[in-house]
Amino acid sequence: AYNISAKEFYLDVVFENTRDNGTITNYIPEDGLTNKPIINLLYLDQLNAQQERRPDGIFDFLTDITIKTSNGKVIFPVREPFGEDLRSKFSNNDIADNYVYDVLYDSTLTIAQQFPEFNKFRIKGSYQSESGAEIYLGVFSIEEGSVVVTAGGLRLEEGTDFTVNYSMGKVNILNEGILLSGTPIRISVESNSFGLNQKTLVGTHIDYRISDDFMLGGTILNLTEKPYSKKVNSGDEPISNTIWGIDGTFRRESNFLTKLVDFLPLLDTKEKSTLTAQGEFAHLIPGHQRAIGKSGTAYIDDFEASSTGIDIKNPGAWFLASLPNDPDLFPESALGNQTPRLGNLNSGANRALISWYNIDPVFYRNSSNTPSHIASDDSQLANHNVREILEKEVFPNKDPQYATQVSNLPVLNLYYNPNKRGPYNFDVDNITTSGLLLNPEDRWAGIMRKLETTDFEQQNIEFVEFWIMDPFNDDAENQSGGQLILNLGNVSEDVLKDGFKSFENGLPSSDFVENVDDESSVWGRMPTTFALTNSFDVDAESRQFQDVGLDGLRDDDERVFFDKAYIQKIEAIYGSESEAYILANLDPSSDNYGYFLGDDLDAQQTSIIDRYEFYSGVDGNSAIPNPTPTMSTTIPNTEDINFDNTLNESENYYQYNIPLFPNMQIGDSYITDIQETEVNTTIGSRIIKWYQFKIPVQQPEKTIGSIRDFKSIRFMRLLLKDFDMPIVLRFATLELVRGEWRRYNYSLKTEGEYVPNDNASNTSFDVSVVNIEENADKVPIPYVLPPGIEQEVDNTTTYVR
Repeated sequence: AYNISAKEFYLDVVFENTRDNGTITNYIPEDGLTNKPIINLLYLDQLNAQQERRPDGIFDFLTDITIKTSNGKVIFPVREPFGEDLRSKFSNNDIADNYVYDVLYDSTLTIAQQFPEFNKFRIKGSYQSESGAEIYLGVFSIEEGSVVVTAGGLRLEEGTDFTVNYSMGKVNILNEGILLSGTPIRISVESNSFGLNQKTLVGTHIDYRISDDFMLGGTILNLTEKPYSKKVNSGDEPISNTIWGIDGTFRRESNFLTKLVDFLPLLDTKEKSTLTAQGEFAHLIPGHQRAIGKSGTAYIDDFEASSTGIDIKNPGAWFLASLPNDPDLFPESALGNQTPRLGNLNSGANRALISWYNIDPVFYRNSSNTPSHIASDDSQLANHNVREILEKEVFPNKDPQYATQVSNLPVLNLYYNPNKRGPYNFDVDNITTSGLLLNPEDRWAGIMRKLETTDFEQQNIEFVEFWIMDPFNDDAENQSGGQLILNLGNVSEDVLKDGFKSFENGLPSSDFVENVDDESSVWGRMPTTFALTNSFDVDAESRQFQDVGLDGLRDDDERVFFDKAYIQKIEAIYGSESEAYILANLDPSSDNYGYFLGDDLDAQQTSIIDRYEFYSGVDGNSAIPNPTPTMSTTIPNTEDINFDNTLNESENYYQYNIPLFPNMQIGDSYITDIQETEVNTTIGSRIIKWYQFKIPVQQPEKTIGSIRDFKSIRFMRLLLKDFDMPIVLRFATLELVRGEWRRYNYSLKTEGEYVPNDNASNTSFDVSVVNIEENADKVPIPYVLPPGIEQEVDNTTTYVR
């Protein structure tokens, strides 16, 4: 409230004594403290009414010392009123541990909320404040005429004494006399809220005349609520109440009463006396609507939406990963700068080829744009690594939104080839004459993205969950396995490890080179300007000069810039006729973009998977349509992937290692479910496995840097390593899973509760979610509907769903 008045102000701090049937006291029930009000222990009561230093059990109303009257904030005169300052009031530290709420001050709010046994103090009281002429009702979109304002019991006239802003829910008092008089103003309002329950009221009343003097009647009423859903919360059960009653009236003229009155002095009655007797009986029969079953099933929690998946699968949100700062797994991360330039080309020497994409449906629909050699190649269209994935294949029990709809899944495909040179890999010594990488199991590649939900503690993000196709299926080239590594936290955005922020829209818009620095970094040409917007120059001709990748160099410029450091070395070792030299000279940085459709690819009869091999390149991936669009993005490439205009170089993250190998089983590598499906393909029925992975974010295998909690998880990075052959990972889902239920991580051995064999040191469990759509075929225990429970029916569709 605002403008708090000391008059009629009352504030107290009370304690909820759960050990004594929840008794509310204004003292702490311990020896030596029962005669001291809690507000005295918290230093909110040090003075009496005469401002003498004598506590009187009443809150000391001291403006700007214990209370801010302007905005109604209470100020505690000590730093930790429910922490160390309260502890000092106890003579026994063990007893103090039962009351002191230390975690409130040394942890986050989310963690503190997990200690409800200490959250027993309450602030209560009453106050008066001046609200002025404007009074907010706290509701919006009020029905006109539903606001009633009274002052001292007298109803005020709208338009004369007050006005109402019905859309904003605000009353403005016009009558200054009422405001100045201090008369209490009361406002009642009928909110325009509504419910989805359908209500039916049916009843009848019957009168039966037995005689002229005796009338007997009966009434019966039934009020029934039909719920929108069969799943209702406890306290919101739909009623089916019946009330019935009998009433009777007996009326008779009585001469006796007339004569009796005549005996009174000075009275002489002329009218007839009448005796009337009335009686009524009513009985309420409470009940519930039959839609919730014979016994009336209501839910404390029906567990619908008990977990929510935050989708992070969109390929457009992922970018080329930076080199992790982990010398154990990536020894090149320890390399220092070369002089006089910043950066070291050898730090990227192990980066292999990676691309991530959704396969365009044009390959499956046999349209005019479908390459003829693919449309007629049934074996390729049935290849597990590129074929179309239908929703029923992964989630057989999930109903489509429309009866005739065949839902296909937009699968995130991750293609990794450890034998081929990746972007900004200038390895000279460890390659073959054909340009392939030696020791592929030592190579790596990855992708990273920003996270919109960063506070994992508050949002209760418990899992990174995904369904992937068996990467070692019958069509897979790799049958040996490797590592999928997940990083969560703050990861470096500096892909070209030199400390410069590279962004294409900061490059020159013509062949006149200006506002760049091509001498400080070993990686290329870096902008020296500041980009106000994340967009290319409006001149179409400038696109060829700006859309050149993170090194800021077109292919011609790359040949000049990396001539001595890379191309000449390749020529000296392998010769100018070698394929290694030809590839190095063609695209020194290996960052060129390749569109998946084109006449040249059709002429070479390129397969679907090879068409996406260079789809994630950044040099030329934003070309202006001429005449058809061939770009993968309209946004300039930049190392600032969260677009906060700064280059994050810190490496503070949690690491999770996920081994991938053939014939994985439930329990291996965070696998919680396996879906084995028979699918119809262009060459007949085939069997395929899908694996569900659930990685608990609170249980990292390794911590890099100084990260200490999950309050700021800004980035996610996926890395592939230890593979000796190409591999394709096909993600049907990739989500951050937040739960409505939280784990209680501490011992349950508190007073009033006992769990046998419970010990905080050896009790370990996860809160997870299963459902019909995903886990009906779960092995060894499938999820089935509990007894008496029916699946919800979608009433918004024209068929049963």
